[in-house]
Amino acid sequence: MNEAKKNLHGLSEASPVTRAIHGVRHPDPWRALNPPLYQTSTFTFPDMETVDRVLTGEEEGFVYSRGGNPTVARFEEVVTLLEKGDASRAFASGMGAISATIVHLSRGRKAVHLPITIYSGTRAFVRKFLEPWGIPVRWFDPRPADWLEKLDGVLEPDAACVFLETPTNPTMDVLDLRRLSSLCRSKDVPVVVDNTFATPVLQNPLTLGCDLVIHSATKYLGGHGDLLGGVVTGDAERIAAIRGEEGSFLGSTLSPFNAWLLLRGIKTLHLRMEKHTENARAVASFLAGHPKIRRVHYPGLPFHPGYAVARSQMVAPGGMLSFELADVRGAREVCDRLSLIRIGVSLGDPESLIEHPWSMSHRWIDEEERRAVGVTPGFLRMSVGLESWEDLVRDLDRALG
Repeated sequence: MNEAKKNLHGLSEASPVTRAIHGVRHPDPWRALNPPLYQTSTFTFPDMETVDRVLTGEEEGFVYSRGGNPTVARFEEVVTLLEKGDASRAFASGMGAISATIVHLSRGRKAVHLPITIYSGTRAFVRKFLEPWGIPVRWFDPRPADWLEKLDGVLEPDAACVFLETPTNPTMDVLDLRRLSSLCRSKDVPVVVDNTFATPVLQNPLTLGCDLVIHSATKYLGGHGDLLGGVVTGDAERIAAIRGEEGSFLGSTLSPFNAWLLLRGIKTLHLRMEKHTENARAVASFLAGHPKIRRVHYPGLPFHPGYAVARSQMVAPGGMLSFELADVRGAREVCDRLSLIRIGVSLGDPESLIEHPWSMSHRWIDEEERRAVGVTPGFLRMSVGLESWEDLVRDLDRALG
């Protein structure tokens, strides 16, 4: 059996856990266990005939790392496997992936539909760029029971896209991707899902009928809080179009070194998500029974409005949660009294992080709009880390007083 065939043997039927570790094997002359880091901006050619073959696609090759790099390509291949798509394009950050994808789909000034409960960075991009550019933006509320019927009434055929998250950031709403995809398919509207909170370990939107899936790879895919990255996955034709236009010319290119770190981080993604989820379940249960907590938002709790949908489309509810204090004036003080749990706006790190959206991620959003999406002065979002859950509960209990 030759080296190439041997490297592929057994991977086609392998589980996602095994694929995350082994990725797509490429023959290496030195038989290195880990993929090499191609830390270069430029690739050279032995002659002009090779230039012609590479530029016309006759021969596989790279020209300049803004357009493609072997280490970045390896990361893209692994994400494609995990998300069960055809192809992926990596970016320098999650916002790089989000902005490039929306710009690509909204060409021709087509309308973009978004839920009001969405990441503040996505909201800012829409407000600061799409709306001033004259691209129609339609907001919908995904929380009423009849939200899908209402969306059906306003969704234009051949719109740019419906762009959403599930679970949503930071309110942890769960949207039914199967029903949404069915509706959008009937109107020829792409569905784009930011899958950062769930990761491909816990949810695969493409298998539920969605068209594109996005990750801020900075978070769980990297998993160690030491890099920035983003990625979009979907069908080969659409990803090729994004790669050739927005992916190359907007300049948001993932560095080879960060791609190499991501390949390392993804190998432990399944193990980390199991522990994040175990800890989040324990923390959510503790908070749900605490007298100073008014409400806990975690799709793993049976009283969560999206509990049934989450069970049908997610393997597990994940490591993110939010909660509201009965005394809304005490939220900032709770953050200050925590000793183990750190104050920070990111997520997916080994360390547990907490943020006060009213003062931090949503600080620049109009107060009325903040309240409309469910962010109040007493609202806190927590990324539950990999520590002992008993220590996290003890820290929260002490801070709540």
